[in-house]
Amino acid sequence: MKPGLSGERSLEHPIIWIAVIAGALGSILLLKAVAWLAFPLILAVVLYYLVQPLLQRLQLAGVTPGQALGIFLGAATILTLIFSLTILPSMLNSLADFQNQIPTYWDRLQGVLRDNLLALESRFSFAKKAGLANSLQEQLNLFLAGSGKEYIADVALFLLHWLPSLLLVPFLTFFFLRDGTAFHRLVLRAVPNAFFEKTLLLFDRMDNQMRAYFRGMFGLTMLDTVSLGLGLWFLGHGPGIFGFWDAMFLGLICAIFAWVPYIGSGLGGILAVATVAVKAPSSSGLMVAVVLLFLGVRLLDEFIYTPMTVGRALRMHPLITVMMIFSGGMLGGVYGLLLAMPLLGIFTVLGQMFAEIWFDPRLRARYQARGLLEKRLASKDLGI
Repeated sequence: MKPGLSGERSLEHPIIWIAVIAGALGSILLLKAVAWLAFPLILAVVLYYLVQPLLQRLQLAGVTPGQALGIFLGAATILTLIFSLTILPSMLNSLADFQNQIPTYWDRLQGVLRDNLLALESRFSFAKKAGLANSLQEQLNLFLAGSGKEYIADVALFLLHWLPSLLLVPFLTFFFLRDGTAFHRLVLRAVPNAFFEKTLLLFDRMDNQMRAYFRGMFGLTMLDTVSLGLGLWFLGHGPGIFGFWDAMFLGLICAIFAWVPYIGSGLGGILAVATVAVKAPSSSGLMVAVVLLFLGVRLLDEFIYTPMTVGRALRMHPLITVMMIFSGGMLGGVYGLLLAMPLLGIFTVLGQMFAEIWFDPRLRARYQARGLLEKRLASKDLGI
């Protein structure tokens, strides 16, 4: 996550950056420990920021807050029932079939890679001298000797195990919408009076930034899904590789992978090319077309989609971004990869809030003066 911030000077203190990074990595470990709840909880937070403006519009139209929540709960219940009775069983069956077919798909993918490298060696002498096909086979054997197939199977099991937890998302969102204001008041009660006004202002700023970011990311994901899905369907429906919904589902998975900066788009492209290679081993031209499609969508992301949806963002140093992604992956696996940047963004905002308040000399003077006044009043009748 890279929500826009102003006043970056408040983040110049090394202690704040250490606390921000430690908080993000510590949260990854905590969420991994309660992974059964973390996945629907995070999706519920995202849905909260997406739905809240719609409920506010209903209230402006004359609907009471209770009625607006009732409308949301009714719609969420209907959609959940439809999802659990139709889409969820189909997705679970598809994942179970995929898990059973992993050895077959893996062998077919190996064959396609080896055939293409042998063809490359026959056309270019430098490739033959480098022994690309044999080198690839050796690397794949090393991968399989380790935990290669098990890791792929673990990803399938991960999805198979956690898909039902999506049913919790609308109900968690309902309680966030109902009790979110009360939670804000509870937090603000713990803030000393000297810091109250600025804390309230920064809370409002953070809330607006989070809402804008999640809405932007949702829009970006939908644009990527449509662009990739339609592109894959256009390229693959002729040879019968992709049906419309298969292409859109693969586009959605690749768009979600793109949440991970730098490496996510590459992983999505590899997944799409591997899918084409498994379903149509002889269509090397189609594989090249899929690669070009992903490059084109990536350019659209950089120059059109991202400025139009996410807007201005905090420009973190690439070294921090890459280190956070890999550290998150090492600590939390799949969760860590997906959550590293969102959590870093959240703790960056919190760190900025704390720094702007605590390192403000006027606010600290007010806080110290209030402490001295309270001490003087408390000891007034004690003769001290």
